[in-house]
Amino acid sequence: GDILKEQGYEQSVMFGADAAFGGLDFYFESHGGYNILDHKGVIEKGWIPEDYKVWWGYEDDKLYEFAKIELSRLYETGKPFHFVMETADTHAPEGYLSPNAEKKFDTQYANCIYYSQAEAVKFIRWIQQQPYYENTTIVLIGDHMSMSKSFCTPINEAGYHRTCFNLILNPAENIGEVPASRLQNRDWALFDMFPTLLASIGVEIEGNRLGIGTNLFSDEQTLFERDGVAEVNKELENRSNFYNNNILVDWETVGKDN
Repeated sequence: GDILKEQGYEQSVMFGADAAFGGLDFYFESHGGYNILDHKGVIEKGWIPEDYKVWWGYEDDKLYEFAKIELSRLYETGKPFHFVMETADTHAPEGYLSPNAEKKFDTQYANCIYYSQAEAVKFIRWIQQQPYYENTTIVLIGDHMSMSKSFCTPINEAGYHRTCFNLILNPAENIGEVPASRLQNRDWALFDMFPTLLASIGVEIEGNRLGIGTNLFSDEQTLFERDGVAEVNKELENRSNFYNNNILVDWETVGKDN
């Protein structure tokens, strides 16, 4: 957010819940000046009634509807834009099943997942028909694996290795040809997405590292690949005086002032 703001990007983030949860409003406002279209934000725009409350705020059916409106607005500004949205209807424990969903399976959660993936595909197909798509990168990333214990226990017991879903569509041409071995079955962490997402829109990164993250399009090893997952996790658990003195203190100060 900070980097793209410096480059003149118009930025918006959209999700159905209240942005105050977990301090997301503070985060997105102070790191990029995002337009926040959370539950309160769309009420203020008059897109839903003041007393509307479904699931965590408003459901994914409306999220996709509103996202199309906001993406069209961002394009019409004439500025480069960065749009983030978070779907939530597949969240544990059993998800939220849209009235429009086909009840194809025996459990609500399975039906939620089936409907959600189909709606995501429809949304992407819509974006690919828009005038800005040729110069736009689409990223789908799971923030965590499903936390539905009852649904996932049989999968875990069967020995299936679950991972988050990650997909980058239409990356910048300057990335060039990337071997499939570099794009699949890697040991990496979410902090590697920091340089990777910037690289996906054409940013050239000296050394292919930002912070402790590695550009996954490059031939550089991630920290997990170089040092092993256990060793990196051990280092991340260590005390950081820099973090405590320069980041945590500032956060606490801001929190008290506000």
